[in-house]
Amino acid sequence: MKLKDKCNKYSTPQLRKMGLQLIAITRKTLGHGNKPFPKLKIRNGLTGSYGQYDFEAIVVNPSACETMEMFVKTIIHEYTHHIQRGVKRNYASSMSKHGYWDCPFEVEARGNEKKYKSVVWKQFKQIL
Repeated sequence: MKLKDKCNKYSTPQLRKMGLQLIAITRKTLGHGNKPFPKLKIRNGLTGSYGQYDFEAIVVNPSACETMEMFVKTIIHEYTHHIQRGVKRNYASSMSKHGYWDCPFEVEARGNEKKYKSVVWKQFKQIL
């Protein structure tokens, strides 16, 4: 398996299994801040979105992710939202104040994608 592999070569159950493994590795890498292990939903067709965090679950849209690299980055990004303090209470006001790209919650999540992608991927490859 390679980061450039297309997500559509895997079934939804395979993506779900890989996603749960990636969340476990990400949780170990980033910590959990006493939050429970998040649920994972694989949902094609989220309009204009690789994924989302709905305060109950990480939702990943493999039809938008296209490659395993984007799948991994999306898991890390949405997991970051899962562990961020105040995200549920302050996300909407932060978005309206700063916009999506400059929202501190989004800036941190994108930073974690870059910072931890290779670490998470390396650990994931070891368990395959």
